[in-house]
This record gives sequence, C-alpha cells and structure tokens, in this order.
Amino acid sequence: MDEKPKETNSQLLVSRGDIVAVSFNTDSLVAFNANGTLKSVLYTLPNTADSIGGIGWLDSTNEILIAVDGAPDRIDAISIVTGTARNFYLNTTNFTGTMLGIAQLKGASTDVIATEGTTLERFNSSGIRRTNGANWPLTIAAPHTNHQQIIGLSTGNWLSCSGTATATTRITTAAFTTAPTLVSTVTAPAGTTLAQGCNELSDGRVIVAWAGAATDIITLYSSTLTGGVNIVNNIQSTFADPRNVAIGEYDEIYIPDATRNMIVQIDTAGTVVREFGNSVLNSPRGLLVVPPLN
Repeated sequence: MDEKPKETNSQLLVSRGDIVAVSFNTDSLVAFNANGTLKSVLYTLPNTADSIGGIGWLDSTNEILIAVDGAPDRIDAISIVTGTARNFYLNTTNFTGTMLGIAQLKGASTDVIATEGTTLERFNSSGIRRTNGANWPLTIAAPHTNHQQIIGLSTGNWLSCSGTATATTRITTAAFTTAPTLVSTVTAPAGTTLAQGCNELSDGRVIVAWAGAATDIITLYSSTLTGGVNIVNNIQSTFADPRNVAIGEYDEIYIPDATRNMIVQIDTAGTVVREFGNSVLNSPRGLLVVPPLN
C-alpha cells in the first residue's frame, strides 16, 4: 500500500521563521515571512465581540494557540495546514478573568500555562486541565498579576511580565506537585509602569518591553534578570506602545507597537533592522515566530 504523502512547507499556511501577529482591533492573526512581507490574514475570530488576548505555539501538533477573551473565554488551536480553529480548552466555569498570555513549557514538562488576571491555569499538551491541591490553578499575588506575556524558558522554568502599575518581570519554577517558587524578579525602570512583553535569547538573556504614559524602554537583562541595559531608551518614533516580544531562530528580536501599528525588528544593540505591517495591522499586540516544525 502506498504511504500517504506528508505535508511539506510549501503546503503550509505558515512555515519555519514566519512571524504571526495578533491584530487586536480586527480580532485576527496576520502572517508575514521572515523578511516582513505579508503572507495572509491567517485567521479571524468568528465573533467580533471576542478578542485575542495571547498567542503561543503547541509544539506537539504544530498549531498556534490563542487565548480568547470572549463568550465564552477559551483556548483555541489554529491549524497551520487549513487555518481552521479547534477548541484546545473550553470551560465556562474555570475561566473567569481576562485572558492574556499563553505558552507551552520546555524541558521535562510540555504543559501549557494560560494567564487570566490573578490566576494561572495549567493543561497538558492535549488540553486536559491539571489541578494540584492549593498549587494549581495558581493564584498570583500583587504586584505580579495581569501577565501580558508568558514564555517557557530553556531551563524548564517560565518567564512572565506583569501589566500592573507596579510592573515586574519574573522567572518562576515550573513545579507541579509542589508550589511554584519565584526564582528572580525585576521591577520597572523609572517612568514605565507596565511590562508588556518579555522573551529569552538563545544564550539565556532576557529582553523586556516596558511601557509607560510617556516613557517606553526596551531592556536587555542577564538570565537572572540582573544587569539591565536599556537598548532602546524612550525613542517614541520607534516604540510608542511596545507589546509582546518574539525571538527568531537566530536571535532576531521582534516587538509590535500598538500605537504605530508596526512590527519593529531590532538587534541586541537596539538598532532597528526593519519595520513592517502598518498597512494591515490594527493595534498589534501578541507575536510569535514559527519555530522548526515537528
């Protein structure tokens, strides 16, 4: 019997290295290639009353995860073959806050963590909710609430950034059977009040996008969130409202600006490499770079 042909990259809607952005005001995912050229509007929510709060990648199935704040709140998985959505998790009881960041852990655990307000929910890679006594779901105390982005780190821990008035970015252990513990944390630079994006470079260093009423800063930290260097120090013509941070396979840094409707690519020195997306994006917020496919 002949084997069924396998999908190739040429048959996929997005491929390794493509950039997928959440266009928040149009409730859609917009795909660009690595050069910033528009490929397609990959997906649009069927209900315009809903909104996409966060975006992640499900490694085991090569799907895009979106945290949907709507009626009901849910997590959907988007096929990169057909562009259609399926429910990864749908439960009207357990999701009660504002859906924001979502990410799959790396290392020993492949669980998915989703954030909503002061609560973090945890699922296995098949979308089964995981609970463990007082540990999960995890209640987060101020000032670490309202996680705008969450990232599974190469160490197996996770990185999250808080969109509160006393903004923090923190690294937390990914423990399940015991209470997750805080590994390290850093507070916002002067003039900024929100940590709206954060991600990890290949050497473990961390990029954070800090936002304020009139001050917006991109900072590069060590893997333990120390030694911060402001690589973009309040240049409003570049970043007026920076959001999630996405990292490419070769440490390309992409940050959408929700006011300028741009995705800005910078290097680790803060130099602008390119800008793109203005003609098709409306308040871009979440962002991911498609990793190597399984």
